[in-house]
Amino acid sequence: MSDDKPEHESADVIRFPQSRVLPSGRAEPPRYLGLGAMAKTIGAPEHQATGHWCSRCKGIWYGYLLEVTCPACGNRHG
Repeated sequence: MSDDKPEHESADVIRFPQSRVLPSGRAEPPRYLGLGAMAKTIGAPEHQATGHWCSRCKGIWYGYLLEVTCPACGNRHG
């Protein structure tokens, strides 16, 4: 028998850094930018919407499914 531990027991867990973290270098909390157009149209509850970061507005908005347009400024590039 070997004293070696299986690989899955000795491997360190590496956290995914982009998941649920505030943008670095920000002293104040991000702004709430509202709901996307599709989420408003279908009346989706906010807790079922997906959060998106808008770098232009420095805030978070919530959209339904694959919405990509910030409701505050129209930015489509995060």
